[in-house]
Amino acid sequence: MREAPTLTHAAPFSITMLAEKNSAQLHKELHLLAAVGFADKAATLDANRPIFNIGLPLLNAVACTEQWLSPTPVRYGKHASITYSENDQVLFGHLLLEEADFSDFRQASRDAYQQVFELLQQRGYPYLLRMWNYFPAITTQQSELNRYQVFCLGRQDALDAHGNFAYSPPAATAIGTQQAGLQLYFIAAQAAGMQLENPRQTSAFLYPRQYGPVSPAFSRATVKAWGQTQHLYISGTTSIVGHETLHTGDPLAQLHETLRNLEALLEHGDDTLGLPVRSVGALTQLKVYVHDRTTLPLLQAALDSYLAQQPHAPTVLYLQGDVCRADLMVEMEGIYA
Repeated sequence: MREAPTLTHAAPFSITMLAEKNSAQLHKELHLLAAVGFADKAATLDANRPIFNIGLPLLNAVACTEQWLSPTPVRYGKHASITYSENDQVLFGHLLLEEADFSDFRQASRDAYQQVFELLQQRGYPYLLRMWNYFPAITTQQSELNRYQVFCLGRQDALDAHGNFAYSPPAATAIGTQQAGLQLYFIAAQAAGMQLENPRQTSAFLYPRQYGPVSPAFSRATVKAWGQTQHLYISGTTSIVGHETLHTGDPLAQLHETLRNLEALLEHGDDTLGLPVRSVGALTQLKVYVHDRTTLPLLQAALDSYLAQQPHAPTVLYLQGDVCRADLMVEMEGIYA
């Protein structure tokens, strides 16, 4: 029998950064929902709790770990390949699958999402709010399709078999790594968030067929009310206007176009939903995925200059990772929590 929920008007988690030299504290933290590390190799670091490396090297800072902390006690569990935590408001899950265990990548993607949907139904958190997807060779061709398109097919297979996720897609990121394995982590809730689209961009689930036989199943952002608090989860955002890539071959121009997309999203969201944050600088955290690490000084200087013009500045993490289109060289995601 499940315990009665602990009711609170506060948000069910906060996110902080912990220097790697203090990582022993993770195992003493009673209210730890999850810990995400950044390294060259994807790895599950705790068999009983969602503590893991995503397999993307951190480019701009000393080694650190992203802590997701709960204000209330946390329970941990396992379902198939997923390690999860929950606190009666939010569920955090993580899984890492070896592709060699499946006949092809589509089957691996389908199985991963089937495990996620089964867990959410079982534990009573039916609403996905935010997904992260990491796997190698994301733009490599496999017959007529590239691996990102094959991944989308496998995800859609699972969607077709489970619930109404296709009609309320969460915010999401899909990034290519240099390490083997399909890795997902996610947060889900007992009540839905609100999907937010960008007036400068075609909704991903309405992309024309030239981008693959099925559309990517994510929204540009999710807004979630937790009692008297609101969170904002922004998907991986790039230099795409409408559905087309702009500024091919120019990472600096792509960064500035991405910032314009983020500004438009926040302005639109504030006008329609009353967001708790209206500027990029007011976000809690930005992650910048850089395709070519030699472009980091140029991109970092430009983003530093941009944020210096704003009254606040988020924590910014630069990670080396490949974007889901070969002509995109930088991607950014944000969170206000």
